[in-house]
Amino acid sequence: MSTAGSDNRVKVIFELERDEDDYPPADSEGLWARPLGEGLYQLDNVPFFAKGVACEDVVSAEDVGGELLFQEVVRPSGHATLRLIVHDEEDVPAVKALLEGHGCAVERSHVPGLISVDVPPTVSLDTLKPLLDEGEDAERWGYEEACLP
Repeated sequence: MSTAGSDNRVKVIFELERDEDDYPPADSEGLWARPLGEGLYQLDNVPFFAKGVACEDVVSAEDVGGELLFQEVVRPSGHATLRLIVHDEEDVPAVKALLEGHGCAVERSHVPGLISVDVPPTVSLDTLKPLLDEGEDAERWGYEEACLP
């Protein structure tokens, strides 16, 4: 089981299915989580590829050969997960700042232009949607709603 220093976090592994374009570029994704006991973990970062999960969701995982494999979402957090592929790499800091200015947390991937966005329950998706659509229409980015509350 992977741990992160002394903060007691562990990695929960999510199996990924690739599409016809061979995306995502990995077979699995490890998300940091805090152990809650009895096989339950609270996710502590925003997924880049796993779908149907969001930051702070409580999930169950099974220890298989020393790896914690995701089983199911036990208690959704009310957070949403969005992913954007920003077409101009130099525009990523501005897009990140724009979303953070609306109360979202943003993580940048090793994949050029890819950012994952945590939308907490205090931020209205109805407010973000026109902004996201406007950027997509202007061809600044493409986005997907990977997990909605």
